[in-house]
Amino acid sequence: MRRIALAALAGGFCLLAAVLWWALRREETPEWVVWHTAELAGEPAWGEPERITLEDRRVSLWLEGRVVWQSEREEPVQDVLWCDIDHDSRRELLLLCWRQGRYGQSSPFWEEETEDRTWSQHIFIYDWTGETAKPIWMASDLGMEVENWSFSPQTRLVLGERSGRVSRWDWLSWGLGVLPERPEAAEFTVAALGETLIHRPIYDYGLRRMGGNFDDLFAGVAEELEGYDVTCIHQETIYVDRPQDYSDYPAFGTPVEVGEAVIRAGFDIVSCASNHALDKGTGAIDLTAELYRRAGVLCPGIQPVEDGAYQPYLLLEREGITCAVLSYTQMTNGHALPEDTPYVLHTLDDETRVRRDLTAAEEAASFVLVFVHWGTEYAAEPDESQRYWAQVFADCGADVVLGTHPHVLQPCEWVPGQDGHRTLVYYSLGNYVSAQTDPACRRGGMAYFTLRRTGEECSVTDWGMKFVLTQQSDGRYFTVMEDGQDS
Repeated sequence: MRRIALAALAGGFCLLAAVLWWALRREETPEWVVWHTAELAGEPAWGEPERITLEDRRVSLWLEGRVVWQSEREEPVQDVLWCDIDHDSRRELLLLCWRQGRYGQSSPFWEEETEDRTWSQHIFIYDWTGETAKPIWMASDLGMEVENWSFSPQTRLVLGERSGRVSRWDWLSWGLGVLPERPEAAEFTVAALGETLIHRPIYDYGLRRMGGNFDDLFAGVAEELEGYDVTCIHQETIYVDRPQDYSDYPAFGTPVEVGEAVIRAGFDIVSCASNHALDKGTGAIDLTAELYRRAGVLCPGIQPVEDGAYQPYLLLEREGITCAVLSYTQMTNGHALPEDTPYVLHTLDDETRVRRDLTAAEEAASFVLVFVHWGTEYAAEPDESQRYWAQVFADCGADVVLGTHPHVLQPCEWVPGQDGHRTLVYYSLGNYVSAQTDPACRRGGMAYFTLRRTGEECSVTDWGMKFVLTQQSDGRYFTVMEDGQDS
C-alpha cells in the first residue's frame, strides 16, 4: 500500500511539473496575442470532417463523434481557417500558430542548430485525407506580427498586422505568396460556344485527309475568340486513343487528337458533362479529364477515378476575380453511374446535392458559372424541366447558365431568383460543329458576356449572342462566324 501511495504521489508531482512547465511556456508567448476559440462545420458528404474545433490553443478534427487529429500542444494555435486556399475545390486547414525557434523540429540542413527558444509565428496548411490531416506547407518564421486574419474568395487570405498594415496572400503553385493590391474595379469578358458533336464523317476526314490534325475545326472562329479574355466550349463526345474505340452514334468515341486541337485553339474551359460521357466507360473519362488537366484547361463535369472524391466545382481566376465553374448532365444515354466511383460524371440526379454544390460555389467565388446538358432534342423552346432547373440555379445564386443538348438554338433570358438575384440563362447554344444535316442543327450560338466587380458588387453586363455556321465542302467540316448577326 505504501508503494502504491508513493507511486501515486510521484505521478502527481510529475503531472504538476508538466502543467507548470506548460504554463511557463505559455507565459513566454507575446502578451499582445489574442488566443481564439472556434467551432467550424465540415461537410461529411463531401468527404470532410464533421467539425473543426479550436479550444485551449489546440485544433481538433472530428469524425463520427470522435477526435481523429489534433495539433501539437507544443505549437499553440492562435486562430484557424477552413477554406480552399490552393484552388483545388477542396478545403484545407490553415493554422496561425506559434513555436519556439524559427523552424522548430523542421530546421533545414543549411541552418546551424541553436538554442534559440524565442517564440515565432507561423502558418501551417494541412490537407484532409478523409481520415486525418496531412501537412502540405509549413511557413518558417513569418517575420511579422499577425494580429488577425481572414479568408474570402474575393480577397483571398488577408493578414492584419499589429502595425495596422494589411496584406493579401494566395497559393502561387508552390505555397503562399503575397498579392499586389487588389484593384477597386475589375472585369473580364467571356465567350462560350455550343457542342462539339464529332460524327464519323468529321473524324474520318481529320484522320485520313489531315493526318490526325483537327485544328481546322476551330480556325474559322479563332479571330473572333481572340477578342475575349476567357473562352469556353462544350465537349459532347468522350475521347479515346485506340482506333478500335472510334465510334459514331449512338455510343460515341472521339479520337483524342480532337482534344489536342481544342487545347491548341486556346479554350480555357471545356464543359464535359454530357449524355455521352460514359459511352466508353471510366477509362475514357480518365483520358479526357487528364488530357485537359495536363494542359491547364478546366474540364468541369467529369473527374478521373483517381480523384477519389466528388469535387463539385472548379475555380477560374482572372483580373482578381474568382469564378466557380460547374457542369451537369440531365441524362446519361442509358449508362448507370459506377457504384464505386459515381463522382466521375456530375448529374442532376440529386437536387439536394446540386443545391449544396451551388451554395458552396457561391461562397467560394465572386461569380458562379453553370454548364448544363438538358432539355429536349431539336426543340426550339425550353421544356418544363429546363425552366424548373433554371429556377433552381437562379435561387441558389448562379450568375450565368449555359445550356446544351437540344442541338438547336433556344432563347436566352434573365431568370429572377431569391433575394433579388437574377441569372442569365442561355437555354441552348446548339451545335458548334456536327455532321447533322438539318439547317437548324448547323446554326449554333456563341454566348458572350462580361463579369464585372466594383468593390464587392458583382454584375453580369454587356451580354448577348453571336451565331456560328457549320459548313461542309468535299468531306471537310468546319465552322465560321455568321456575318452581321448579333442579338
